Amino acid sequence: RVASQSHGQPPPSRSTFASPPPPASYGQGPAPAQGSHNRPPIPAQQRPPTVAPSPKDASDRDALWPIFLQVDKDRSGQLSEEELRRALVNGDYTAFDIHTVKMMIRMFDTDRSGTINFDEFCGLWGFLAAWRGLFDRFDVDRSGTISLREFEDALVAFGYRLSGGFVGLLFNTYAKNVRGRGDEVGREKGLSFDLFVQACISLKRMTDVFKRYDEDRDGYITLSFEEFLTGAQSLFLFNSISTVTDTGLY
Repeated sequence: RVASQSHGQPPPSRSTFASPPPPASYGQGPAPAQGSHNRPPIPAQQRPPTVAPSPKDASDRDALWPIFLQVDKDRSGQLSEEELRRALVNGDYTAFDIHTVKMMIRMFDTDRSGTINFDEFCGLWGFLAAWRGLFDRFDVDRSGTISLREFEDALVAFGYRLSGGFVGLLFNTYAKNVRGRGDEVGREKGLSFDLFVQACISLKRMTDVFKRYDEDRDGYITLSFEEFLTGAQSLFLFNSISTVTDTGLY
């Protein structure tokens, strides 16, 4: 939290801060070559999916059609938010978190109808199937949930280098109590499949907004106030749950 200044006092000089301001030419150079930020490339099989994989063959679509029909109760050919939620369940058959369902609609509702047609449903299903493989890979104790340690391992495998404090903050933002009794202190938290996907995609969205300004890929940015508001607004629109502001920014 930023401390408020006493009325009438001048702002502190830049020399009081821990790091000097960036040079005037900061961010004006050409974009770095791929891989120039001293991080090893992430093997393709470890990268989290960002788009729906192509169907292997027509039988994939044929197998999904009965599922689509089963939840399309009004036979409109479009799945509403509530209908889609009936189709999406975790490994323990609990329904997906409503915010994850809204996120899936934002990502795959390509015609911006607010609903999911069969083609969009096929893409969404394939996307979640790819994420399911990653979830199972990092759920090493086969508990059906991702623990904090397993979440840390997943983010490292995805190429993130984050402090333990931030990973814990992100984890606790999405995790729910899964085991134990008593108060919050004595209970163990974990990420079910839907919450794991939601946390990872939200982190990717934040990363994408940051990278838009981090042109030299050094992990630091300097923003004007309006640039900050622009980035914050992008994140707000993506993470909001209003039908007015959900504009599919992923």
